[in-house]
Amino acid sequence: MRYDQSKEKYQGVFIAAPTPMHDDETLDLPRLRELIRYYCEAGLGPGNCVCTILGAGGEAMHLDEAERRQVAETAVEEARGQIPIFVGVGHTRTRTAVELARHADEIGADGLQVELPYYFAATPDDAFAFVSDVAEAVECGIGLYPTPWASGLQFERSLIERICDAMPNVVGLKWSHASVHHWFEVIEEFGERLSIVQNMGPMMAPSAFMHGARGYVSQPVTAAPRQNAQIIQWLQAGQYDKALPWLRIVEDSYYKLLFEGFEAGCRGEGNFIKTAMDSVGFPCGPARLPNRRLSESLRRKYAEWAKGINELMPQS
Repeated sequence: MRYDQSKEKYQGVFIAAPTPMHDDETLDLPRLRELIRYYCEAGLGPGNCVCTILGAGGEAMHLDEAERRQVAETAVEEARGQIPIFVGVGHTRTRTAVELARHADEIGADGLQVELPYYFAATPDDAFAFVSDVAEAVECGIGLYPTPWASGLQFERSLIERICDAMPNVVGLKWSHASVHHWFEVIEEFGERLSIVQNMGPMMAPSAFMHGARGYVSQPVTAAPRQNAQIIQWLQAGQYDKALPWLRIVEDSYYKLLFEGFEAGCRGEGNFIKTAMDSVGFPCGPARLPNRRLSESLRRKYAEWAKGINELMPQS
């Protein structure tokens, strides 16, 4: 089954890939091709990463359907099996999500990332029906991404079990929960049925791997691919003492700046990721409004962050 291949690929560091744009906010597809090659040349590929395109970091909610298809086609074509591509197909309308999912499946994406619709708070039955409609439309594997901050629904064990029992091509779970105890319980209980990726913050990655998780979510990996290739190697080998200081410098320091920006009144993901890309000399253009450019003060701090991560692994 094709979804078994998706499950095997659903591991490693999960790249929240940005969508490159020109200064006028139109898509820069040649730059997207360069970005995919940039990841591959840094040592990321099958077994140690998943490149997630058209998620929140990729500003999917600010792209129209035709643009989303263009981005998916470009990424899959450029990857050519060198790096797993999972395509975000979340949408506020079920029919559109299904159409985007079918398109990604048909062009050969390695899998899908499925988030619930936002705006109206979902119920467990709403969530089950939405995921089921997408799952029935495709042959590739699906990674579930519960986003309670957007959908209003916190996934619980009973809903995860119900989905697993009914949908064999749901193969992965990008997992966070308000209760750390429940978070660990789900990793331990469903770790065989699902490939689980931790999304509770970088410093939780070693504990998650100890309990059976197979990956971690990262925004900064897109600007620090070589450093994260080293981090995931240590985590997969159980060398947590080596991974922890690098997680603190590369990952945790990035997120502290992100939350500093939040507190200063600037929200988003793509605008922070693209600032990090600017800082390492791989600009991907602006984020689309309403995601605003970060303050000059915060941009200088990201430049300092970039200097620090480069000192870990200087360019040869």
